[in-house]
Order: sequence, then C-alpha cells, then structure tokens
Amino acid sequence: MSGEDWCTIESDPGVFTELLQEVGCTQVQLEELWSLDDDTLQALQDSGDIFGLIFLFQWEKKAPSAPKPTCLPEDQIPEGLFFAHQVTTNACATQAILSVVLNSTSVDLGPTLSEFRDFTASFPPSLKGVAISGSEPIKTAHNAFGRTDAFLRGTEDVFHFVAYIPKDGTVYELDGLQPGPIIVGDYKKDETTSWLGVARTAIQERMTGDAIKFNLMAVIQDKRIGLQKKLDETGGNDEGLAIQLQMEEAKR
Repeated sequence: MSGEDWCTIESDPGVFTELLQEVGCTQVQLEELWSLDDDTLQALQDSGDIFGLIFLFQWEKKAPSAPKPTCLPEDQIPEGLFFAHQVTTNACATQAILSVVLNSTSVDLGPTLSEFRDFTASFPPSLKGVAISGSEPIKTAHNAFGRTDAFLRGTEDVFHFVAYIPKDGTVYELDGLQPGPIIVGDYKKDETTSWLGVARTAIQERMTGDAIKFNLMAVIQDKRIGLQKKLDETGGNDEGLAIQLQMEEAKR
C-alpha cells in the first residue's frame, strides 16, 4: 500500500468537517457520538439529516483462521454505489468520509467532489482508490491538517475507519481494505431513521467483538442550517435557538 505523500491527520470531527469544507463540501459536519441509544440518535436526527456513520477502531491483523466477512463481488456492486479500495495508507479517514458523502443524493458536494464522483462513476473499486490517491485537491485538503509528526512511522497503535451508509433500502459497511461492500441489512426507505437501527446492531457487534479501542462519528447536515431554519420560523424570537446557533458558529 502506498501513501508516503499523504500525512497522518488527527482523528477529530472538527478537523474532518474543515477538510470537507476545503474541498467545497460546505454543508456537512462530523459529530462525535458517545452513545447509540434511541435518545441520542433522535436528538441527532432532530438537528438535521444523518448521511452516514464512521466507525474508528484499533486495527489488528486477523489470524488466518478468523472468518472473513461476506463481501459483494465486483460484478454485483449496485450501480451508483461508490466503493473504493484503499490504496493509500494514511488516507483511511478521508476515504471513509468520502464514502459517506459520495453515496448521498442529498449532500451538496460542491464542484470538486461532484466532478470527482462523475469522473469515477464507471471505475472499478481498485481504480476508484487510485483516483482518490491521485486527486491533488483531495490530497492537498487532507495534508493541510497533518500532525506535527505527520510523516513519521513510529510504534503508535494503528486505527482504521469504516463507513456505514443507507442506500436504496440497504445499509452497507464500506471498508476499503475489503474486496467489496458488505451488506449489513435492509431498512424501510419511507422511514428515514430506520437504517440507523440496522447500522447500530452491526456497530455494537464490532464493539463487543474484534474492536479493542474505538470511536464513533456521525456525518450530518451542518447544524447551523437546521437551527437557522427553526429560528427563522419563530421570527428570530427564540433565545434558546439563538444561543445554540451562536455556539455552533463559535466552533467554526
């Protein structure tokens, strides 16, 4: 796996939000999740659309006897589902985030990512991975958030990022180290939050299984959009909403 010119970046939702803004995707943010209970997910949904989940866990090489997940073969990957093999070591986090936004039909990608999605639409997963690695705008945005030890190879734990997304009634796990997408389960398309329950079950299994250290983030609509809309509906007279909006603005 290549990637000497892709640096290591901090695993921070604020950093990932700014990274997306750097490539022109300005109406999306990442939010850390401390729980997967119903109240947490409902509160998140109330703030705006949830486009996908990113599961970060400490990666360990599996024993040869460990069961392999069932992945879709290349000729069975649905048209319109963006899945890329990971060919660049340090691009793991960026690739997982791209796997979410490039599979959403409701995200305003901006010119750079829209062009990238259109250009790679007919590519197989291997070439999609190469295209990510070779994209100067994406790599430049990624490296802008490099750590001070960005290009050092030490003894730190290795972490991996996996995306969970809803797509046309199916929840997929997208892991660039796997040969293909993994079908997690089905959801009701007319119930916008039902896919979260399907993804939650799969993630909880990972948390109690092979994941030693882990974290979870949601890729959501910029909270400022939903808050501003609600504030406008009140004629700007809701002090609580105004304070929440100010707090979100202060994070930027």
